[in-house]
Amino acid sequence: MRDSGNSFLEIIQSRSEHQGAALAFRFLTDGTSGEAVDLTYRDLAGRIAAVAAELDGVAGQRVLLAADPGLDYVAALFGGMAAGATVVPACPPTGRTAMARFLAILADCAPTMIIGSRRLAAEREKLACRFPESACRVRWLFLDDDFFERSASFPDLPSREHELALLQYSSGSTGDPKGVMLSQRNLMSNCRAMQEHMGIVPGRIGCTWLPPYHDMGLMGGIMVPVYGGWPAVILSPAHFVQRPYRWLKVITEYGVTISQVPNFALDMCVESVSDEEIAELELSTLRQLYCGAEPLLKPTLDRFRDRFAACGYRESSLIPCYGLAEATLMVSGKTGAAPPRSVRLDKAALERGSARPAAGAAPATDVMSCGIAAPGAEVFIVDPESLRPAQEGAVGEIWVTGPSVAAGYFGKTGLSGTFSAQTRGADRGGRYLRTGDLGFLLAGELFVTGRLKDVMVINGRNLYPHDVEVSALAAHAGLRRAAAFCVQPDGEAERLVVVAEFRRAGSRTEADLAEVRDAVVARVTAEHSVRPTAVHLGPPGTIPTTTSGKVRHAATRQAFERGELRPLAAARHPGTLSTPGTPGKTGRNDRAGQTMGVNSR
Repeated sequence: MRDSGNSFLEIIQSRSEHQGAALAFRFLTDGTSGEAVDLTYRDLAGRIAAVAAELDGVAGQRVLLAADPGLDYVAALFGGMAAGATVVPACPPTGRTAMARFLAILADCAPTMIIGSRRLAAEREKLACRFPESACRVRWLFLDDDFFERSASFPDLPSREHELALLQYSSGSTGDPKGVMLSQRNLMSNCRAMQEHMGIVPGRIGCTWLPPYHDMGLMGGIMVPVYGGWPAVILSPAHFVQRPYRWLKVITEYGVTISQVPNFALDMCVESVSDEEIAELELSTLRQLYCGAEPLLKPTLDRFRDRFAACGYRESSLIPCYGLAEATLMVSGKTGAAPPRSVRLDKAALERGSARPAAGAAPATDVMSCGIAAPGAEVFIVDPESLRPAQEGAVGEIWVTGPSVAAGYFGKTGLSGTFSAQTRGADRGGRYLRTGDLGFLLAGELFVTGRLKDVMVINGRNLYPHDVEVSALAAHAGLRRAAAFCVQPDGEAERLVVVAEFRRAGSRTEADLAEVRDAVVARVTAEHSVRPTAVHLGPPGTIPTTTSGKVRHAATRQAFERGELRPLAAARHPGTLSTPGTPGKTGRNDRAGQTMGVNSR
């Protein structure tokens, strides 16, 4: 069924009236099919009405949504919209990192009300002691099953196409998170573009475990299924992180055809799912697996393909894509049934800003295509210094225009130029979104190379952090995440630093650690002709990440310079190290300590 209105609420109301018994969402409370709770469109409309009734009088004000992922979250999201409020998705204030982000968002948007799960009620007073002064009078609404027992009429739906519907806080990979102002028109246009991109397929079934307060989880996991009218199975992010097998098992049990995942999660599946578990999986129903939110690494995609081909996974189902909150979500993606495309480029030429095919034995690097621009969007590359359009194959900043581009950042008028950039010396008019990402175009396809602010310039060469990080991780199978950046002591040239986390904290002697450091230095030096001056090794969770799992390079560099990064203390007795360069194949998930906020920038 196509959309039948100008807002999600009109779509939900129409479906409730005409196909009320149709399944909208299924939530797996323990991450398995054994504890499933269903929500039909009639149920969803009733829950939305209950939330909207409780929020009566908050139209035009901001409501912070900090409920746990699940059906209550979905109802509160649309219930806030139905009340005419601007909904602000945020992570629940659980844990140090999540609490810091919650408080930062609270201070920035000054909401009238906070919607949380009932478990937060006992923590309300303790939380209030940490609130900024601007939030001292904020009201709370706690959701549980009893709350949704009340009945209410679905509210009238005046046209709110251009009103502020959401403040989608960016993931904060390059600094403090900023609230992206999204209208109902932005949300609908991006869903329309994604629907056109993916096509209308009978019997489509979705699955998401991504955080619903991140743009990829919110749009791809909740909004698009409602827009397209197909059911979606929801797991919590925590259940995936604890055991990635659960996501693959859900695909098997429910015949899931479409899902979304960031690059790092594919690595988690390869590392943690055992041979015995693979024998229980059937992934042939998966036709579209959108992969974005962070740099796409060909070695990761290849490992996932090779590991799960035996249970029906097809490489052609993978859809590398590029998006960001400032453009609502999707900007570009792979089309057609061919496998994902990558180009092997001359490393030296790429460091000079030119995408030139590798030849002979010259050092090379693989860059994944993120497909063509989504319907309604325009993507082109601009030299970030001259602001002149770049030629095909030249690396520059990615600029975007279209109806999905947001109006700006909430309360950040000084950053308005990000959304109203203009080129110099070009015939094309209009204003564009400066993404801050670097890339190039080849034959109409977008290739993303990194973040403009993260590029390292050493001896006149542009080095991309994720290239160095790939080399560092390949140096030893015991490492799971790396961050590369430059430091510049007073009066000295810039120096390369690599920070790496072990997959498991474990117990390692100083000799073990020295072996790993030497392996990282040797691999990075050989592949990039730059020798790291420092290699910091830490336990899982050492490197700061965004809510989508991307490395926060600036925060990592600052922590390194302040001496705040956790080291892995050496043990006195011998530890156990896996053979360098040998990927693990079995065992349970060892990333439970990963920071996810339980990419799209």
